[in-house]
Amino acid sequence: MPRDGEVRKKRRGRSGTSYQIYRDPPGEWRTTTGDDYKKAKNTWLEQQGGSSAYSQLGAPGTPTTSLRYPEKAAMEAGSDYVLFDFYKYQPPFQGINKGNTKANSTPLATYNQSATDEALYKKNETHKSVVMYMPEDISTGYRANWSGKAFSNIGAAALSAAGSGDPGQAAQNSLNAIGTAFDNLIPNAGAKVVQGVISKITGEQLSQNDIFGATRGVILNPNVELLFGGHDLRNFQLKFKMVPRNSTEASNIKQIINQFRKAMLPSFGDGDDFNLVGGKNIANSFIQVPNFCKVSFMRGSGLNPDVPQYKMCAITQVDINYTPDGTYATYEDGSMVAIELSVAFQESKLIFSSEVEQY
Repeated sequence: MPRDGEVRKKRRGRSGTSYQIYRDPPGEWRTTTGDDYKKAKNTWLEQQGGSSAYSQLGAPGTPTTSLRYPEKAAMEAGSDYVLFDFYKYQPPFQGINKGNTKANSTPLATYNQSATDEALYKKNETHKSVVMYMPEDISTGYRANWSGKAFSNIGAAALSAAGSGDPGQAAQNSLNAIGTAFDNLIPNAGAKVVQGVISKITGEQLSQNDIFGATRGVILNPNVELLFGGHDLRNFQLKFKMVPRNSTEASNIKQIINQFRKAMLPSFGDGDDFNLVGGKNIANSFIQVPNFCKVSFMRGSGLNPDVPQYKMCAITQVDINYTPDGTYATYEDGSMVAIELSVAFQESKLIFSSEVEQY
């Protein structure tokens, strides 16, 4: 049984969303309008446990330290949006006791520490958080590197022997296999002689397989096996088309673009920034690594579980198209009618199978 003053949210098809408040008496739900609608909406948000979008970023129309497009983006408990936070670069081996971490944690946690430990990353206070609408093209990809590797007969025999039995027996098996494989060196040695003679007389460079194929119609068994060579860091790109509807949005768009440009570019600093002895004379020889960016696909106050998430990222490219519609057009104050912002990212750490549910 609902209590007096309780609010519920109702979908009304194409006409949008309504908020109904329960009144007892007479014991019925009433659809709100005007100021009552706004009050009911805020009450409903409180009933849902609030939203970090409101508590941390500020509700639309209230003072906030974040930059947004659209300016008055709706941020309710079920709203989807992208949040960009900027952090100072953390060298992966600075300020971390790897030995102590390994002893008290898992190998994966040790590997991820420099990308996930909030104590190591300092938020760049000069870079405001950026809140954007969900772009049209959201995708992710994983790439594993497999390649064929050819082994000589001796190498294949030795590895086959080494892979069987205990380590001591495997070593002895390898020696025996190598001794047996030396019987195959006689035709190889003959091919080497022919190679040398032809090279000296004509300068032609022939392989052993060229000689065996031309004289016997055979080639050496390549003994090719498929081997795993690791996997790649993820790369992704987000593209936003921004059309300012007022002077505030035009200003926000400019600031958002500059925010990403600043975050991806290196900077000069003094000796204190680099922890170098020698002051500015030494510091002038160095530039500071650009900031990292934390890209979070949000739903209300938490991460969106239905789209990919990423570890800390580097911004690898920023592209700004000032004529996305193919025509140069401005408002009376000189602001562009439309701007397309494209930002490319590379993840700072690899993803492993045990992290698939999280990333």
